[in-house]
Amino acid sequence: MFSYEMERILIVEDADSLRDVLATVLENEGYRVDAVASAEEGIKKLKEDAYGCVLADFKLPHKNGLDLLRETREISKTVPFLLMTAYGSINIAVEAMKEGANDFLCKPFEPPILCQIMRDMIKHQQIISRSAGLRTRRERSFLTKDPAMERLITQAKKAARVDSSVLLLGESGTGKELMARMIHEHSPRAKETFVAVNCAAMPVDLLESEFFGHEAGAFTGATQSRIGVFELAAKGTIFLDEVGDMPAALQVKLLRALQEREIKRVGGTKTIKASPRVIAATNLDMEQALASGKVRDDFYYRLAVISFTIPPLRDRRDDIALLSNYFTDYFCVAMGRDKLPIEATAREMLHSYPWPGNARELENVIERAIVLADSSIRVDHLGITLESTITAVHELSYTLPQIALMATRKAEIDLIVKVLEQTGGNKSKAADILGVSYKTLLNKVKEYNLGVVHEERENT
Repeated sequence: MFSYEMERILIVEDADSLRDVLATVLENEGYRVDAVASAEEGIKKLKEDAYGCVLADFKLPHKNGLDLLRETREISKTVPFLLMTAYGSINIAVEAMKEGANDFLCKPFEPPILCQIMRDMIKHQQIISRSAGLRTRRERSFLTKDPAMERLITQAKKAARVDSSVLLLGESGTGKELMARMIHEHSPRAKETFVAVNCAAMPVDLLESEFFGHEAGAFTGATQSRIGVFELAAKGTIFLDEVGDMPAALQVKLLRALQEREIKRVGGTKTIKASPRVIAATNLDMEQALASGKVRDDFYYRLAVISFTIPPLRDRRDDIALLSNYFTDYFCVAMGRDKLPIEATAREMLHSYPWPGNARELENVIERAIVLADSSIRVDHLGITLESTITAVHELSYTLPQIALMATRKAEIDLIVKVLEQTGGNKSKAADILGVSYKTLLNKVKEYNLGVVHEERENT
């Protein structure tokens, strides 16, 4: 299901009455609407805000709709653009499509027709940009201080210099799309379009059309010609996320397109040159996927010219604190809050948790904590517990001794922290109460990174 409610629409129409009617119709459909009377005002709006679609009349004062379209494409290559023309002005409509318009409407038209075209255009753009992710995803680099991860990033930047296809492997949430964007940004194609496609989220019957585009009349409902992601990113990069879920029939067609560097739209006969750089990603076990036939051998070898496996967050523990601090800073700023410290016990829980959802799960946990916390982030704000930890590691097929070790570790941490709090941080007294030597306690405090507990208590 694709959501178009609350998308912001820009209307550029100089006739006051029609502009008001169009705004009312689209607002009743659930859109947020900005309506202006000239191309100059429209360009100013486009530079200030992100829009889900532009609806513009051809006949405007000073600059016409085609002028507006050309300037719009300089600002954004992907925002859907719908041009309104007078009845019989088909030559203008054809010119608009050549200049990059997504569709056109001949006046007069009925409101339901406008609404249907608007929905289709926005849904199409959401599909090829992962639910509008190109506009709304905040930019960030791949943060790490893990030596193995740093070496991988160095290798990825070297791979970025050539046009070879790249396959990114790893669990969900490890940052495969961030890695793909980094490769694109360090490549000679950096200034060209980057399009992300979630192959698992795209309806099967729309896949071929979304990749290669279609001609008018190619199938029921195809009232206008439309370009696909291969044309949209012909000189840029296509990121195929969850590529292992792509149907076998489409794997064959995509393989051919990559090899021949050309496509044909669905229902068309014209050959179109297109040679985007392809970066693919999957969380599948590729050996199993190949053995079962889910992924074709020839398709896999075409994608995996260069292959990188991104390690899970539990295997790069030093990054947990780094990412926790980053997400805390980000969400505090986003929510207009002063920076919140993370208490020592909460930090230890973050460090001990196996993170089956990886960095994406950590991001969600920190966001939740920022919402719930008052003056500092405590364990109860995180929403993760020993029970959920054991469940998570069990789901990841950890062995029973490993689960027992984690449970023991958590119990030791809780007890040491509690006793240190009772003794005001006096480790000699704490060692006596715990029945261990002073040296053993010091080693445990260092191992579990608990040295900040007493310091935090003194500073509060």
